[in-house]
Amino acid sequence: MKELAVKLAALFSYCGGPLYLADLLKPRIGTESAFLITFLPVGIMVLGAFFMDDAGSRWLHPVVRAGRLGLYVVLAMNTYAIWCFALGVRTPDQVLHYIGLGIGAAWAVYYLRDSRRWARKADAMNAPDPTTPKPIEPA
Repeated sequence: MKELAVKLAALFSYCGGPLYLADLLKPRIGTESAFLITFLPVGIMVLGAFFMDDAGSRWLHPVVRAGRLGLYVVLAMNTYAIWCFALGVRTPDQVLHYIGLGIGAAWAVYYLRDSRRWARKADAMNAPDPTTPKPIEPA
């Protein structure tokens, strides 16, 4: 159930600022390139969210950090879209962008909270055990 919610939230978070920017970029660089450029940060966020379930591996730290970086890029895209909408720009699918912006904001809060919790848990699992007795050496 959690995976389905993550996939749906990622899909709808793309519908905010990234989709608005993709629509702006399509005439200049083409449909496929515009989609790849704007979906890449969202895809990295989804990968980071899926790998947050396993806290034992040190190799997952870069993936979760990359997801957080992707989150910041998507937040920048959402901020730009909000700024354009506040200035009066209108699109035919305005309601879809509003839904995407709202879900994107909720997704950002969820991802940041979970990534911080995951980092604390991963650090605790990889920390040395303080209860093991070390040999006492004369000084």
